[in-house]
Amino acid sequence: MYSSYGGSSSGTTSKYNVKFGGQTIETTVTNKAAVANEWANAMLSKYSGRQTVVGLDSEWKPTLSPYTSNKPATLQLCIDNTCLIVQLFYLDEIPQTLNKFLANPNFVFVGVEVAVDILKLKNEYGLVCNSYDDIRDVAMNKWPGRFSRPGLKELASEICGLFMTKPDHVCQSNWEASVLSDAQVEYACIDAYASYKIGHKLLMEY
Repeated sequence: MYSSYGGSSSGTTSKYNVKFGGQTIETTVTNKAAVANEWANAMLSKYSGRQTVVGLDSEWKPTLSPYTSNKPATLQLCIDNTCLIVQLFYLDEIPQTLNKFLANPNFVFVGVEVAVDILKLKNEYGLVCNSYDDIRDVAMNKWPGRFSRPGLKELASEICGLFMTKPDHVCQSNWEASVLSDAQVEYACIDAYASYKIGHKLLMEY
């Protein structure tokens, strides 16, 4: 199996070790603003003053209508082998240090169609990202003709040699659940991690 998980739960915060691509991603799942702020503060301190890529993704409960969309239920952020999953739907308050982290121009938030996630986060929760890049657009501009509107799975394979599975039953699951399943945590974490790895390679290594 390409990845596995294990976690210990305490109240509304859980810790997981998600294994993927030969790496262990330390993952925190929380609906507590204080925990999200603590994570953001640690990242602000660790990467202060230098340009840093952050994988960003969010998940929301599927709707039957193509014309409507639910609020983002989760926000996933990943730097290197550290991931935060915030259960936005159940936050006790908006995390202000997390907001500062998102607004800091030294952090470049990356993902496929990341602008859609960022607009939803701003409109629904007042969370504002000031610097972001769509890794699909960056890849297509870097290698004209190589890709035809690739998704995250194709980009991860082609650029980083990372092989993802994105099961529909997890993708289309209830992301508004008060307790995320192990499969949901794994899926959400790996999406953000893959975005980080692709973004880092495109923006920092080439």
